[in-house]
Amino acid sequence: MKKLIKEIIAYQYNELEEYAQVKIKENYLEEEHLPEFFSDNVRNALKEQYGLYNLKTYYSLSCCQGDGLCLYGKITYSELFDNDKFRKIAFNGIHYKQIHSIKDELQNIDFEHRGRYYYAKTVHIESRDYSPTDKQAAIIEKIISNVKLWYFSFCEEWEKLGYEYFYEISDNEMNEVCNENDHLFTKTGKLINRYEYKELTA
Repeated sequence: MKKLIKEIIAYQYNELEEYAQVKIKENYLEEEHLPEFFSDNVRNALKEQYGLYNLKTYYSLSCCQGDGLCLYGKITYSELFDNDKFRKIAFNGIHYKQIHSIKDELQNIDFEHRGRYYYAKTVHIESRDYSPTDKQAAIIEKIISNVKLWYFSFCEEWEKLGYEYFYEISDNEMNEVCNENDHLFTKTGKLINRYEYKELTA
């Protein structure tokens, strides 16, 4: 019986050539930066920053024509009138007496996705109301205008964050991840299973 030992040279991330580092970053982003996590990030931002719980996201961030990010669902009555985080946005420039005048007319604001693409303009935003007078309808239209301004800004921000999430990680960040997890690699950037090897001492 013979016992054979295979010896390989192991590298830390910062010891590798650029082509190997690029491969490591691509593999990490593909395996760790998953779509469901990004969707959770969007929903958490809507909840924590704006107190909105009934909007979800569609997006396509493949660096192709028609790419983008949108929201669908609704903003409810309570999220408009009883939510300090969002009411300042929705009622910007509207007097409190005007707000009070439409409280019994405006039910919610619907975000309806249309078409097969997912950029912001594929969503139709409109109010659901009862039978407002012309003056009340004008106030509601102003509210919708405010919401649309916020919506397009939010989608633009998170589209940019999405591209960064799925495709970008700095060398410093990647090196930190590798050091924290004690990762070692072959010369070409393949992750080494440390349990298969015993480190040789000088």
